[in-house]
Amino acid sequence: MEMKILSNPNAILHYMNAYMERFPFSGVIRVVKQGVIICTQAYGKAYIEFDVSNHTDTRFGLASVSKQFTAFAVMQLYDQLLIDIDQPVNDYLPDELKVDQRITAHHLMSHTSGLPTFHGLDGHFFGDYDKTNYRQSEFVKFFRERPLHFEPGSGYEYCNAGYHMLAFLVESVSGISFKKYLEGHILKPLGMFDTTLEDGIGILPGKAFGYGMNHESIVRGEYHNPAYSIGAGGMVSNCSDLYKWYLCLKDRKLLGNSTYSRFIQENVNGYCYGLFKDYMYGKPRFYHDGAYLGIGAYMQSFFEDDICIIVLCNYDFVNYFRVGNAISELIFTGNAELPQKPLEIVLDEELAEKYEGIYLKNRAELRKVHDHWEFVHLGRFHKPLYPIGNHQFQSTWLDKSYILKECEDGEFEFIGLRKQIDS
Repeated sequence: MEMKILSNPNAILHYMNAYMERFPFSGVIRVVKQGVIICTQAYGKAYIEFDVSNHTDTRFGLASVSKQFTAFAVMQLYDQLLIDIDQPVNDYLPDELKVDQRITAHHLMSHTSGLPTFHGLDGHFFGDYDKTNYRQSEFVKFFRERPLHFEPGSGYEYCNAGYHMLAFLVESVSGISFKKYLEGHILKPLGMFDTTLEDGIGILPGKAFGYGMNHESIVRGEYHNPAYSIGAGGMVSNCSDLYKWYLCLKDRKLLGNSTYSRFIQENVNGYCYGLFKDYMYGKPRFYHDGAYLGIGAYMQSFFEDDICIIVLCNYDFVNYFRVGNAISELIFTGNAELPQKPLEIVLDEELAEKYEGIYLKNRAELRKVHDHWEFVHLGRFHKPLYPIGNHQFQSTWLDKSYILKECEDGEFEFIGLRKQIDS
């Protein structure tokens, strides 16, 4: 029996209204089915300071949704026989950018290169160095001069470094900046004139500011230099332009057919090139999300049914996965369960003592202050929490939970970090 696909926007709008009674949301949603916008709505403020509302064509940062554009640019070079993605990427790079000789562009695009990750709390790039002036020679040292995590092709680890390298590859082979390449070979041909690569210098009219949360207040997303997102993030767009991009992929524009098939071919962990692939409701789905300081983005493409679902946010604490997946569930099943705030429990004092502490000095701390808990992030952002059982904490205000992992010795890990013991 063929599945009936929802075309009435009321169910989606009802879900969003009910969701916002429980949790904050600021951004834009859009659902397009067979070329018809069946639902589009803007929520919240683009500029809280100036009381300017988001509208349906507001521009937002895309964070890691940008990766598919980077991979597509590389595949254009491959389509033109300017590179071989299965040969060492070093063949096309200057000496100062060369990496392990075994790494190929395929490895970089599929997150199987083994290049080290460096955006975590255990380093000093995120939250510190990413505020400085962009210098490529210094930037590449964060991943080029460190040991590989595994031999190229032998494992999978989602890694921004690989996509930074791909942007450098495009620049090296094309002889122009990555931004100019994207504009000339992808964005302008598709009529995506509201899309660009943010470099931290240019003025971007109609772009929403990003916001975060500190204590019980919404605050401006912490500054970072977007130039350091090159290749792995940094794109800015809106729903109208992203639908043009959806049509490019659905209709196989700007790439030869065999190259396009390689672009969307699944590799390890369901990752294609810049896109994940899975199946929902028996339908193949291509998707990617992105989040960084002050922004969140999530795009789902069901090419067989010609359905595009876009969620763009300028609150970095929005659970865009839940919102986006609820919309797709409504589209295909007509029903989606609303999230409920879990009940607070009284925490055993011995267990509370094991939870509380510094997990990384000046970067991650879980502490109890009087009668409430908080996660202190980067030493300057305080996120209120409450215990809900099963080694979990729920954000007091937001649609987010944190799970602590119990180790064999009875101690705990929090956000992947083991608590530091005072010496």
